Amino acid sequence: MLSSVIWSGARHQRFVAFIVVAFVFLLFVKLGLLVPVYTGLLAFGLVTHFSETIVDERIRSIRSKWIATTLVTVLVVVVLVGAGAGIHMLLKTTTDVHDLMLRMSDILNSARSWLPESIRQSIPQQNDLLTKISEWLRTHAADIGTFGLGALKGIGLALLGVLLGALIAVSETTHHQLHGPVSTRLLQQLASLKDAFWRVAIAQVKISALNTTLTATYLAIVLPLFGVQLPLIKTLIAVTFIAGLLPVVGNLISNTVITVISLSHSFGVAVAALGFLIVVHKLEYFINARIVGTQINAKAWEILLSMLIMERCFGLIGVVAAPVFYAWLKQEWQRWDQVQHEKTHLNQT
Repeated sequence: MLSSVIWSGARHQRFVAFIVVAFVFLLFVKLGLLVPVYTGLLAFGLVTHFSETIVDERIRSIRSKWIATTLVTVLVVVVLVGAGAGIHMLLKTTTDVHDLMLRMSDILNSARSWLPESIRQSIPQQNDLLTKISEWLRTHAADIGTFGLGALKGIGLALLGVLLGALIAVSETTHHQLHGPVSTRLLQQLASLKDAFWRVAIAQVKISALNTTLTATYLAIVLPLFGVQLPLIKTLIAVTFIAGLLPVVGNLISNTVITVISLSHSFGVAVAALGFLIVVHKLEYFINARIVGTQINAKAWEILLSMLIMERCFGLIGVVAAPVFYAWLKQEWQRWDQVQHEKTHLNQT
């Protein structure tokens, strides 16, 4: 009887702790603070990982451990800030993404000129859908062209997240203090959230790198062999990698962009590009299933469903938050089931 109460209490405590931390996480998403949360988790994970590797148990002195951890932290922060500054300067000075969106807008506006006769006759002279998509692309191309205060605010929040994550990591690495039962449960959930973030990040970087390599081979090697030279190839490759960091929908975004740009050459090239991308993604499916199954332990339809729900609740930022939140939720769900299984086994014995 006593053991049953203990198992039930542990299970309920973990569930309540998850609800509390999940509420705070979703509140940050609602307030538009997902960027500092992610950069904070990134900095925290890097600092703790390298600190555990470099600053091991042989360094007994608290002062020496603090100095070594601080040096690791400074290095991680400098690298992350440098990478962020490089991306900022790239987006601020280049016009490639701006040109890409304008080119897509022009291609959609001139749909009747490149479609086959059989399809062209079925399209009205003024197609509302194509017109709206074209206008949306031009509007957002102008937003990218006027990269300014909003972007600086986002960079500031990202930098704040990096600094907070690094400082918390230093404190956790150099000071080992005992926590009460409530704090322990909450810290367990924060650790689970960090673990889910890293598993999703590692899985998506692997998938995106594979997809980008195959797409770059097609755009830069295969097409030129047949005398086809698409515009903005470097930008298309960059878009493929960045979009590929989003599970499921990332491939849809990059495929759409590449297919539309291929229409600037000919309808046949666009069909060939779409066919190649479909074949490639079918081949990737088996590899992706292994990567996602190993890292995230979730099927594609599960992730897609979570992204659809989060998008309806929080908008576009919910799409970015969904994979991490779902990976965390599923991990906790499995642990609750494990506790229940152990409780049942204990009662039987």
